[in-house]
Amino acid sequence: MNSSASGPVDDATAPGQQGVRKRTTVTFYLTDAMRNRARAAYRQTSFDERDSSWSEMLNKALLAEVERREIAYNEGKAFVGNDDPLTPGRPIGF
Repeated sequence: MNSSASGPVDDATAPGQQGVRKRTTVTFYLTDAMRNRARAAYRQTSFDERDSSWSEMLNKALLAEVERREIAYNEGKAFVGNDDPLTPGRPIGF
């Protein structure tokens, strides 16, 4: 993972875009219980984990899952991304 105890998580960038640190807003839904659990974990551990913000902790969590999937499904290589919108809703068959 790209996280370090000494500094913030580096933004994940597409190949050829190293150093680009454009930020964006992402909206997603989760249960109140999950939100409260995550907020409690952040409050109890943010100093020890050196999280500079709630957003940084969420970035670390998202990056860990992305890296897990890259290892499991793409030989550890970054998937190529773009700005195309994702299909809304749950895929058929779930």
